[in-house]
Amino acid sequence: MAINWTTLTGIKTVSGSIANWVNKTDLPTTNILLEAEAWLYQFLRVREMITDTLFTFDNNAASEALPSAFLDPIQYVPWEWGDELPFVGPERFRPSRTSAGVIEDGSPSCWTIIGSTAHIDATIDDTDNFSGQLLHYAQPTALSASNETNFLTTRYPALLRKACMKAAYEHMKDSARAQEYMAYAMADIREANATNEMWRRGQY
Repeated sequence: MAINWTTLTGIKTVSGSIANWVNKTDLPTTNILLEAEAWLYQFLRVREMITDTLFTFDNNAASEALPSAFLDPIQYVPWEWGDELPFVGPERFRPSRTSAGVIEDGSPSCWTIIGSTAHIDATIDDTDNFSGQLLHYAQPTALSASNETNFLTTRYPALLRKACMKAAYEHMKDSARAQEYMAYAMADIREANATNEMWRRGQY
């Protein structure tokens, strides 16, 4: 049977459903699947999660809200630069400021992320905005009735099953089994993240 949203959220008698896996009838399977996906995306970093976005810091601004599905940065390359803008940790981000504490105008030399906002170390004071390509990991669209499959159902079905069983046992207040399947899932995540680098073979 195909692994998809309809099957996963099916009733206990449906082979391949969450309810069937844990032998339980009254489960909020839609919520469990949503929780399982969200939990996986906290740790999983594979090529299917990489996307690029036009990202712009507005004129007279030194910060911009990150895309809604943003997870982790890979690089930000401003238009016409050729090289990426260096990314630094928040603790190393020290923009030059005026005596009033305002970030000074100029050309940015680095950027960072604080919370859900990207920051550059200079205020853009130009007729044009400061734009470029933001390459990053993004949270894929959740499985649903209108999005029956994704890379988890096709490439990592066993990992998805273990994450769903972890979430299901948590709802059933069976902490021992929840911990057991979390350990199984974490092992699969570590393997997936490690083998994900194989897609880069042949690159310069």
